[in-house]
Amino acid sequence: MNRLKLIKNVFLAASVVFLVSCSGIRVSQDYEQGYNFAALKTFAWKPETDNTYGLKDNELVDKRIRVAIEKQLAAKSYKQVESATADFFVSYGMTIKQKLSSSNVSGGISIGRSSFGRFGSVGMSTGSQIDAYDQGTLLIDISDPQEGDLIWRGISTQAVYEHSSPDETTAIVNETVEKVLKQFPPE
Repeated sequence: MNRLKLIKNVFLAASVVFLVSCSGIRVSQDYEQGYNFAALKTFAWKPETDNTYGLKDNELVDKRIRVAIEKQLAAKSYKQVESATADFFVSYGMTIKQKLSSSNVSGGISIGRSSFGRFGSVGMSTGSQIDAYDQGTLLIDISDPQEGDLIWRGISTQAVYEHSSPDETTAIVNETVEKVLKQFPPE
């Protein structure tokens, strides 16, 4: 009985480690040190004269990202205005690249029953396991409208899945934008 409990505990611990390592959105930021972010009160979308940002091949996702950014900035008390009077411009970019991950260790746990009673096993091998996945990177840029200089950039990376429902896509976009803009303005 103790052996079965030990096996269940090992399986539970391995599952938790796997889920924690696979979940989550990684975010980071970079910004112009010494810039007076406290003076920023209004924003506008960076004027697009040369199609330099956004998603051109998926207007549905583009709209979701723009709406999410506007909502998050409004929640932080920034007011959206015309570009001529904005304290800062906002823009974004998104890339999707195929990545490979490898593991030199793999393992397995089995619990079963036979005609001789209960049994369990833990196995480990040293064979390589290689997985391909798509990694999405979302960049949200804040720039100075007078100088045109980038003053803040928020970055997120996460695994992305092509076949998500519209509701799932919206939820993922909202969560990602919220986590990125939680860093803005920098402290």
